[in-house]
Amino acid sequence: MQEEKLSLIERREEYAGVDTYIFKSANPIPYEAGQYGHVRLFGMPPGEKPVRELSFATAPHENAIWFGIDSRSGSPYQQKLKSLKPNDIVGLFKVKRHMIWPPKESDVVMIAGGIGITPFRSFLMDRAHKRLSMGAIVIHASRDAFLYGDEISNLATEYSAIGREKLPELLHTTAKNHPRARYYIAGSPGFVTSALENLKQEGIERIESDVFKGLGEEQ
Repeated sequence: MQEEKLSLIERREEYAGVDTYIFKSANPIPYEAGQYGHVRLFGMPPGEKPVRELSFATAPHENAIWFGIDSRSGSPYQQKLKSLKPNDIVGLFKVKRHMIWPPKESDVVMIAGGIGITPFRSFLMDRAHKRLSMGAIVIHASRDAFLYGDEISNLATEYSAIGREKLPELLHTTAKNHPRARYYIAGSPGFVTSALENLKQEGIERIESDVFKGLGEEQ
């Protein structure tokens, strides 16, 4: 796709350091649930990279485009993003995917670390809109708040919001109860690697993942 311009509607603070950026576009944006796009910020300081890969938190049928962003590292890109005002413009191009949706499965398990929940909100909104019959189990591990937690608890078949230390035990139980499900993991590189190792130890092989580049460990 050619680069499209998105106009900021609002920045919504979710909790300390984490915001949802809500954009609109003059033209339809061709994307699918769970994909990510390359988002360009204009007016970045010289020498600073103006583009990052951001996962859509919305599904294609929704009227706006959401990106959930953790800005606690304070990078120049995040600082510039946070300085945007309503009606400011960003560029969107190269929409791609890490995870295939929807799968031909009766059950899926989504495992998120921190803001790794964003593509799973997209999946779940699409599942509800299309009335897909698959079961959807969501495990959200975080050290503080749970982004979109109330909404996701209503969209998922099962929803567990837990601390990171409880994740291995819950993955063990989930793998035992859902050995034939397709598993998805999204979060920081360390989170994804750890969850992958746990699932493989439990004999789970059908796993897809989305590593959120540039993130430190999830809070």
